[in-house]
Formats: sequence, structure tokens, C-alpha cells
Amino acid sequence: MSNLKKRQHYVWRHYLRPWANNESIWTYFKEQDKIVKPSLMGVAQEKYYYKLEDFTDKEISFLKNFVDKTSPPVLKGLNSDFLTLFTSSSILKRQLAANTNPKVNSEFVASEIKKIEANSMEDAHCIMENLGSRVIQCRSIEDLKELNKNDNLFDAIMFLSIQYFRTKSMRKSVLTSFNGDKFEGLAEKSWNIISFVMATILARNISLDRKLRFTFIENNTTIPFITGDQPVFNILNDKLNEQGEVIELELYYPLTPNCAIYLHFRPEQEDQYEGKTADENYVNYLNKKVFDNADYYVFANNEKILEQVK
Repeated sequence: MSNLKKRQHYVWRHYLRPWANNESIWTYFKEQDKIVKPSLMGVAQEKYYYKLEDFTDKEISFLKNFVDKTSPPVLKGLNSDFLTLFTSSSILKRQLAANTNPKVNSEFVASEIKKIEANSMEDAHCIMENLGSRVIQCRSIEDLKELNKNDNLFDAIMFLSIQYFRTKSMRKSVLTSFNGDKFEGLAEKSWNIISFVMATILARNISLDRKLRFTFIENNTTIPFITGDQPVFNILNDKLNEQGEVIELELYYPLTPNCAIYLHFRPEQEDQYEGKTADENYVNYLNKKVFDNADYYVFANNEKILEQVK
């Protein structure tokens, strides 16, 4: 197995490259209120961010029940496989602890289990990123329409759903709903599993919705699009019902400083794919939404725009 992957990014570095120059990117650190230009390796990452937790048999049974109850039949096998993979290190640790065979090289096995624990989720995200390679390469509405061929559309939606849930910001947001709940501790330690299950369900629901529409947004203004550490987000997440629940979903995803895509379900758009040219007011509106939805990092291709949006 490969070596331990210590630096684990929750925003894909390859995605950020259109905003970067020589592998460095202008970054606004929201908490410190400072603008610097670090390397791509140093942003939107955390040491062992995707490291798997240790689960008891009871907790694994609870998670299996969660997968069965939340997953539609067509996804139960896939999500069950994810669960098996992401709890495997816990099971292997217990098996190693119970081993009495002197021929087993316990030190070697333990080191291999440690790699499984550290790398499995990171490797899974690498696979999902490969699904999105066509998405982040879109530079025109024609490129976007190409996703509808050869089942690339579902891959694209799966990628966007994974990116939507994988971030630190989304983890904080969802786990807040468990505050004070008896399952708060389990929800936090199993977030990596929960996020995958939620992403596959969202991807299926979106892809089967006949009202699904895409808008390719072209930015020819002097104001570049920015992005952040929540690069895919629901632009309508401030529209709530009386219970404080978000009632609509429209996903915005900037692709470069000059273009972005918008996924929505509004019937007034007759064609499934439509192009739109953004004026300065619309670019400013979208950039403000990016800024507001970012957790810690906001990225741009120049310092000036960060000074303006902050």
C-alpha cells in the first residue's frame, strides 16, 4: 500500500489552479482578516482530515441501519460498500488485538492498518475527483452540453454532490443540527461516512429530476469570479421555512475567474442548458455569496478583488 497521506485537501487543488499563478493563490483568511499568497499545497487542507475513526460493533450496526433507512434501493449496495470500507480499519484493529498466532507480524499488520485508516477516505475522494475532471474543464455552454453524453452527466452531478458535502464548512453546518442530540458524538466521528451517503442520495435525486436545468455563466467584465473553501454551495440557503429549514436548492460552482455553472430547477428556463452573460452587478452578487458561504478561505486570481469583497 502507498505511504501515509498526511496533508488531505477538502478543496481539490486541481480545481483551484485557474485562480493560481505558479502554484500560489491569492487567499483571504477570514478569521485573521488578512490577505496573503500561499502555495496551493498549504490551503484548504488539514492533517489527516479524512482519517477514519474507531467504531464499536454497536456503532457500526447503527450506521448500517442509517444506510438502510436513508438509501433508496438502488443505492443501498453502493453505500453499504462505502460503510464497509470506511469501518474496515476498526474491525481489523480488533482482529489484530485478538490475534494469538505468533507467525503474524503484528507490527507490519498494524502499520498497514494505519495506512488504511489514513488513506481510504482520501483515496475515495481522489476517485470522485476523477469523475469531475470534465466538469472543471468546461469553458463554454458547448462543453457543458457534452456532459450529457456517455453518462458523463451523472458523474458530473455525483462529483458536485461530493464537493458540496466534503468541506469543513458543510461538516460544521450539518453537525450543528446534532447539538444536544444523543447521537451528537457518533454523528461527529462518522461524518466522513454520513457525508458520502448524503452525497450519493443528493446526486441520485438531482439526476432523476426532470426539472433539472444548467446555466453556463460567462464573465466578460473586469471583475473576476472568486471562489472559496465551500466551492459548491446552495445559493438559496438563506431561504428558510418556519422551522428554519432550507426549502430550495440551486447549486452555484465557479469554474474559473471568467466562467461558472449554475444548477437549478426553475421551469422558466425552457432548455436544459442555457448560456448567460454576467454583468458587473451579477458578478458582485455571486462573489458576495461565495464570500458569505466560505468558512475560512476565500480565493482569487488577484489581491485587489479580495480587498474589495472583504
